[in-house]
Amino acid sequence: MSTPTGSKSVFRLDINALRAVAVVGVILFHYKVPFFDGGFSGVDIFFVISGYLMTKIIISGLAKDTFSLADFYGRRVQRIIPALLFVVSILVAVTFFFYLPTEFTLIAENAVASVLFYSNMLYQKSNYFDASSDTNMFLHTWSLSVEWQFYLILPLVLMFFKRFFGKDKVKYLLLFIGSVAVIFVAATVLTWYKPTYSFYMLPTRSWEMLMGGIAFLAEDFVGRRGSRLLALIGYGVLAICMVGLTSEMKWPGIYTLVPVLATFMIILSNDNSLLFLKSSVIQFIGKISYSLYLWHWPVYVIAGYLGIVLTPLSVLGMISVSLIMAYISFRYIESIRFETSKRVLIATAFSAAVVFVLSTKSMNDVVFEKKTLEISGYSKIHKAEHDKQFNYACFITTINPDIDREECLKIDENGRNFVLFGDSHSAHLSQSLREDFAKMNIKLVQASASGCLPVLRKDKKNRCTELIDYIYLDYLPKNAHKIDGVIISANWITCNSPKELVRDLHETIAYLEKLKIKVILIGQNETYTIPYASIAARENEYDYDASEQFSNRFLVPLSDTINNTLRRHFQSKYVDIYNISSIPKVSENNIPYMSDQNHFTKYGADLVAKKILSSREFADFLEARDDSVNRFTLTSRSE
Repeated sequence: MSTPTGSKSVFRLDINALRAVAVVGVILFHYKVPFFDGGFSGVDIFFVISGYLMTKIIISGLAKDTFSLADFYGRRVQRIIPALLFVVSILVAVTFFFYLPTEFTLIAENAVASVLFYSNMLYQKSNYFDASSDTNMFLHTWSLSVEWQFYLILPLVLMFFKRFFGKDKVKYLLLFIGSVAVIFVAATVLTWYKPTYSFYMLPTRSWEMLMGGIAFLAEDFVGRRGSRLLALIGYGVLAICMVGLTSEMKWPGIYTLVPVLATFMIILSNDNSLLFLKSSVIQFIGKISYSLYLWHWPVYVIAGYLGIVLTPLSVLGMISVSLIMAYISFRYIESIRFETSKRVLIATAFSAAVVFVLSTKSMNDVVFEKKTLEISGYSKIHKAEHDKQFNYACFITTINPDIDREECLKIDENGRNFVLFGDSHSAHLSQSLREDFAKMNIKLVQASASGCLPVLRKDKKNRCTELIDYIYLDYLPKNAHKIDGVIISANWITCNSPKELVRDLHETIAYLEKLKIKVILIGQNETYTIPYASIAARENEYDYDASEQFSNRFLVPLSDTINNTLRRHFQSKYVDIYNISSIPKVSENNIPYMSDQNHFTKYGADLVAKKILSSREFADFLEARDDSVNRFTLTSRSE
């Protein structure tokens, strides 16, 4: 996202236009504008540009024996940090007064990581494309951290190899090509096993910046014939990337080559004669692209926090605000020229220290009422209760690679047994259902895996495939005569499409029925765009009347759509739990019924479990099947 200063070379319209293409793509993707599912590849365009420019500065300086490491780092400090500090300072100051303490503390933690350029390391265990990431207003700084880390390492590596290569650009070119080949293969493989690590970290992203370096090193060996055609093909491919790529693709991976090579082709062609490159609009957006990138995401996150629904009008408004803030940042912050980097570094250290203190103490508690703090602080206050509720011994997560199969799936040989299987939405109901089942002398065994739809279709995540195959193809067939029914529960909106989900569920149910195992689906619950605890806390703080339906602003429409679709298709095998009006959303003890965007608290799960058990569909499901009755009869006679 950065650009170098101090270069005496002719200003390249094509590179500035590439910045415009990149930032526009990212904004349209983040603002969920239809048909721009591949806009996230704009970050990859930025990576290639940065690699080209940094390699050019370093290699050219080394060739002339004028390269200074201190000067290089100083220019990066002056170019990147002021605008970043401007954004961070304003956001921290503003959110101090209207973000709840638990939320503000997280904002401050992320702000420190952004200012010190390790945010990519902080986020490596979270999925960039998950809906939950939409509340992190500094999420986008991960790419700045990657670039900064690249800037720190690249000059040191090239200075080392100068001892052996001297001024021979061919040797540097071969080094870069070999490095790209090795790193790309390693990154592609790692993406299958550790996708979030591979997405966020420098080792698996560096090849994209090195591709930019190859573009610089190859310039002397490429003729000008056909350069315009090469550039046009590159722009065309990037346009296709913006609309053709999807977040479901493995990234970085083989598909990442497409925008990277297209950007490489454009830079290598060095054709500035194309008419659209001279557009004042394109060049203006390119000039403010760094500040625009910094501001567009916080604007989106804050809009979501205020309950602003994405519509063409609201998106236009967010783009307008982003452009205004970006221009102010570009005009009055980026344009400042510092004699040295000392003041910038002091400001960075001071800001980081202040924000760090804010991240360790809930200093804005004084702004809110006691009840508001109790509601919003549920997850922090009730962490032990939450862990017990989800039964992590039987719940696979990113930090818990497997369940205790012997304990979690242990069958009661002399009683009735039901299996609870699904993703985290089976885990959040597990304790409540287990307690209710125990009162009926029924054993409930559990197997849950975060982010894994419990259907027979092969899941792309290895941990999902392993558990799903074990449950459906091994455990259930072997124990079919001992199992009275399977309860399948999930956050169904994570499916690829409603049509595909319905097909997969029909196939899964048919498979279980062939095993003579009864099955029931727990329906899709309502989901919110931000944690419900935050919504409920603000309803209390600002005395929102329930009739205003403040919380409804934050409902995710897809949840209702999926619920209606599944209810229509599965009827007697489906228990509808969507937005149950009879459930008080906040208890008398100030406990919200949901802890985050879509998971029930123990209080909420208890109430929902009772609704499930009292439903006609579930009552029919619980009825003893003939062979289980015979099993009990034989058991009682033998006793």
